[in-house]
Amino acid sequence: MNKKMILIFNTDGSKLITVQDYDSEFESNLIAGNLKHKVMEYDIDNEYYWGTFDSGTIRSLNDYPLLEELAVEELTNKSILIKYPIHKQLNIIAECLENAGIPLTDEFIAMRTFVKGKADNHNTAVQTYKNNPGVYSFVEKPALPTDE
Repeated sequence: MNKKMILIFNTDGSKLITVQDYDSEFESNLIAGNLKHKVMEYDIDNEYYWGTFDSGTIRSLNDYPLLEELAVEELTNKSILIKYPIHKQLNIIAECLENAGIPLTDEFIAMRTFVKGKADNHNTAVQTYKNNPGVYSFVEKPALPTDE
């Protein structure tokens, strides 16, 4: 369903700052303040504004899916952590340092011991929950993907 919206841009019109429901009084204030804005009507559930003040257009989510860099980054980080969880990363680094003859600091050893203890406690807890279906309704995590 189409809805009338106010799109507000930065001073030079290069970036859309916000989109608000249309309000004539609010638009009057924007005009009085000489703020760059557009009033457009579009389907806010299936469309979005893309571009600058001068050259922007309404795009369909079906034709041009909206992808945020933060989402792509999160997926990348998750795939790294699935393959190399932090405790495994620490162990690989510690092994490299030890093999190079570089002594580990007391703080590093304490951190590695702490992380290993937490990982061991996690594994014990998971096994306890799995072994007692009469006490717990335990849902296992999905199997890890095999591709990278």
